[in-house]
Amino acid sequence: MVEGTELPGDDTALAELLDTDGAVVARVSPEQKLRIARALQSRGHVVAMTGDGVNDGPALRTADIGVAMGASGTDVAREAADLVLLDDRFTTIVRAIELGRATFANSRRFLTYHLTDNVAELAPFAVWALSGGSIPLGLTVLQVLALDIGTDLVPALALGAEPPNPRTMRGRARTGNLIDGRLVRRAFGVLGPAEALTAMAAFLAVLLAGGWWFGEEPGAALLATASGTAFTEIVLGQLANAFACRSESSWIGRRGFRGNPLLLWATALEAGMLAVFLLVPPLPGLLGSDPPTPLGWSLAALAVPAVWGADALHKALRAHRVR
Repeated sequence: MVEGTELPGDDTALAELLDTDGAVVARVSPEQKLRIARALQSRGHVVAMTGDGVNDGPALRTADIGVAMGASGTDVAREAADLVLLDDRFTTIVRAIELGRATFANSRRFLTYHLTDNVAELAPFAVWALSGGSIPLGLTVLQVLALDIGTDLVPALALGAEPPNPRTMRGRARTGNLIDGRLVRRAFGVLGPAEALTAMAAFLAVLLAGGWWFGEEPGAALLATASGTAFTEIVLGQLANAFACRSESSWIGRRGFRGNPLLLWATALEAGMLAVFLLVPPLPGLLGSDPPTPLGWSLAALAVPAVWGADALHKALRAHRVR
């Protein structure tokens, strides 16, 4: 701990003095605050500087993040700062950082959840096109809209309200693009394929059980039942995906189902919307789907262990590579 009058005049010596854990400098002038900010930046640090006076403006501008006092600070300090503390409490800075990190993480959860079901929704169209129509189209356009707007929207919003976990403030803040290679690989290479494969398997199994064969045109009733099965599988897969997306590193068995009551309500609403789309006239007819058969329900239910299993395996392999 040193006072401002004891600071070395050489900037290199000042940087060496400050570049240690637990260094405290007291009673500094605005000019010395400017020197401190520049010295720490020369060592590669991200600097947050607080201030309230007119003369603190240069230091607030030079720092990576200038923090002004909103209650006692001057207009000049508030204009020069990036962040204004309305209550003038330094503990609010910590809460703001935690909220910012949590918001970044929640945005990635939201995106992972939504990108995953895009794979499952596009898979039936890709299979139908690549087979030249020999395999019937597993979903209708209205079913895709029902998935995006009717069932997926509320759980996605609930993921955006995920509370900060105890590890939020550990280590350096995550920066960069919200959508990076890690997120894309997880959504398009793990969770999405798990949903898509089980959806197409359930769809084809119901068709085959109903007497259809490759290249034939199935009956309208059989196709509606098989399509309803695929629709159900994607909804159940997204229900499981919502809980998997709560963490990028911990599998669902460790993270559990508690901690975000909004997500519990959202997934219950998602299950309710599935029942409405399948059972309440005239929606099944408009969507082109019928409720699954007992075989279809059992196959659609496999989406839950498939998504959780793929997610757990992916996280385990990634943790092994990190070690």
